Amino acid sequence: MLMPACKIAGSLCVMAAAAIFGETKARTLSRRVQQLEQFQRSLKLLSVEISFGRALLPYAFETVARRLGPPLGKLYHGAAARLLAGDERSAGEIWEATLAEIFPQSALTPGDREIVSGLGVSLGISDQEGQLKQIGLTLQHLEIALEEARVQRQRNEKMWRYLGFAGGAALVILLL
Repeated sequence: MLMPACKIAGSLCVMAAAAIFGETKARTLSRRVQQLEQFQRSLKLLSVEISFGRALLPYAFETVARRLGPPLGKLYHGAAARLLAGDERSAGEIWEATLAEIFPQSALTPGDREIVSGLGVSLGISDQEGQLKQIGLTLQHLEIALEEARVQRQRNEKMWRYLGFAGGAALVILLL
């Protein structure tokens, strides 16, 4: 009598674990789209701060950070804190180091990271116009990545949910 109950409980655990796995993968696709959209907004805010606010880079980063949630808010806040603390590295190196810290917490792909990393090339080195051009270029690349992420989410989100459930059911059948 105890053995069938254990099999049922084990089967339910396997099904739940597989369904959670599928749901997690599906949500990652949605989080990537949200974070790319958030990155676009942050770059537009940064562009406004640099061009109209004429704020120095650390203060522009702080202003942008206050308007964002994690993990991107952490990126701008961390870069601003390091710049204000007098870190001897260039603004681009600080941007890259801070990006490396938040990247594991994000849903961004290595390709997305490469796009965002490209922004650091002109930060603090070029004049206002050069920085604004680099932000514009990064925004264009992000738009392409965002469209790709939306298509990928639309195509694969349901698949991951069904695959998690179906994989769990198949595993239960094999184990019984």
